[in-house]
Amino acid sequence: MQSLVSVLLPVYNGEATLREAIESVLEQEYDPLELVIVDNASTDGTSNIIDGYKNDGRVRVIRNEKTLPRLDNFVKAFDSASSESRWLKFIGDDDRLLPGCLREMVEAGDAAGGPKQVGLVSSHYYDSDRLVTGILPPETGAVKGPQFLRRLLLEPEARSTVFSPTSLLVSHLAYRELGPFRTDLLHADSELFYRILNRYDLAFVHKPLTVTGFHGESGQAGSTALGHTFSEAYLIRYNHLKQYDNVRVSAMEVEKIKLNLVKDSVGFMLARLAGGQWGLALGHLKKIPLKAWYHLPLGFGYFTGLAIKKLTRREKIRLLEK
Repeated sequence: MQSLVSVLLPVYNGEATLREAIESVLEQEYDPLELVIVDNASTDGTSNIIDGYKNDGRVRVIRNEKTLPRLDNFVKAFDSASSESRWLKFIGDDDRLLPGCLREMVEAGDAAGGPKQVGLVSSHYYDSDRLVTGILPPETGAVKGPQFLRRLLLEPEARSTVFSPTSLLVSHLAYRELGPFRTDLLHADSELFYRILNRYDLAFVHKPLTVTGFHGESGQAGSTALGHTFSEAYLIRYNHLKQYDNVRVSAMEVEKIKLNLVKDSVGFMLARLAGGQWGLALGHLKKIPLKAWYHLPLGFGYFTGLAIKKLTRREKIRLLEK
């Protein structure tokens, strides 16, 4: 018999895309599954859409009496999963699971040792309409968690492999051991997933299995525009280094981590300055740890070099995607 999977859908005023998200779960050829919908006291037509699925035994609905902060509702959804489920799958109201998602992710996780050994299962995914494949070669079905966590810390390009809750299957055991998500961080998912990889392995499916609905009004877009993505990265990838006790990095590699973080910060600040948003730029400068400030000249030098190359090629200079 297959393992029970709990699919978790926290939603607030998601009537525009919610039905498509729900259908993408219920159309999965996987059994047993439960879909737990946590309606965060929506004021639009969300509740009417949810009511249309009340006769489906796989759907369980929780309605909050008042609207909780977004991450509190996120945690409530995860904590509402059945105690019998072995795997957790998150989906936002503007996300979709592609056909075969649950079956292929569970098979990959079980083949690599199951939820007692594998903390996360990832795959190729669509970030809106852009296909993202990560950095693992096609022959790699699983990798030791601490080994890949080391790459996440040192190689910026590795972070596309472990992207967001929508693109991951999470071991319920790992979540119970290391969760819940921190509600004081906008990027609490990344913070938890890094800690999970310090203890558990990563399995991978080399085909797109999810679609993340990133758009201009999304929480991720707003977090990037305001700089939270970059400021919280210092906590996750630098301040937490001592917590990752299964990962070994040299003093020189610690400096590389700090330099990569500062480069991201400088790129953000230059983009904000170019847009006349001096307050955001200067505010972010204060969030860079003092222990990393001496990398600022190298960070500005990096972007100066990029600008010179683009100017000599008569290419447009773009610091931050809108």
